[in-house]
Amino acid sequence: MQHATSATLSTCRQEDVDAYLQSGPSTRHAIRTFMVFARRHRLSPRLEVPYRTPRSRPAITQEQRTAWIGEMLVGTSESLPYRTAGMLLLLLAQPRVKVAALRVDAVRDSTAGMTIDLGRPPTPLPEPFAGLVRAHLNSRPNLATGNEQSPWMFPSTSAGRYLHPQTVMIRLRDLGINLQGARNRALDELVTELPPSVVADALGYSHAIAFAHQQAAGGAWARCVGRQAVAPRAAPPYTI
Repeated sequence: MQHATSATLSTCRQEDVDAYLQSGPSTRHAIRTFMVFARRHRLSPRLEVPYRTPRSRPAITQEQRTAWIGEMLVGTSESLPYRTAGMLLLLLAQPRVKVAALRVDAVRDSTAGMTIDLGRPPTPLPEPFAGLVRAHLNSRPNLATGNEQSPWMFPSTSAGRYLHPQTVMIRLRDLGINLQGARNRALDELVTELPPSVVADALGYSHAIAFAHQQAAGGAWARCVGRQAVAPRAAPPYTI
């Protein structure tokens, strides 16, 4: 690395790195991966490049999230399929691309309760949300001739395909839901209740994303190294 002071990778100091980061665009933080590599291979002294924190991070309030959950459960502002998709976003922080591609066999309903496969282990669905999902599965739309055996939880009007994620996005946005803000709030709430690694495994997120949300939410969970650091394992709670 070289900047205005002509310091090289082997001779630069922390103040050189700080000056380089502060004197240019935020994209300069991308050197962090290289600096970690250089330090591990003893090509440079110990130099720190912090993670870049975005200046703005959309997130709705918990009160707004609670109100939208109530609307999805019992409201009449949207049809049942999109209310179900909205609940998967608001309650379980599922992105629209993953929601649209969910299969019917991801849901298991028994006398012991309902679960859905989003990660590992399967995530339990509490009532009354389980009732909403059950009602949707019993009356899925777009099952006309030739599409009766569709495996998709949200089948498209085109036989053999699932609903386009863009359609889900447009319908929920038209209601006034900030999709990214709702997903961020849902994850923030979940990772303040359980270790981020547990939430990540159950909901299909990477541990890095879950811990980033834990830090943003100011949670008290310490970072765990490996899955064995969490015992016992449990599905995430539902903070409504």
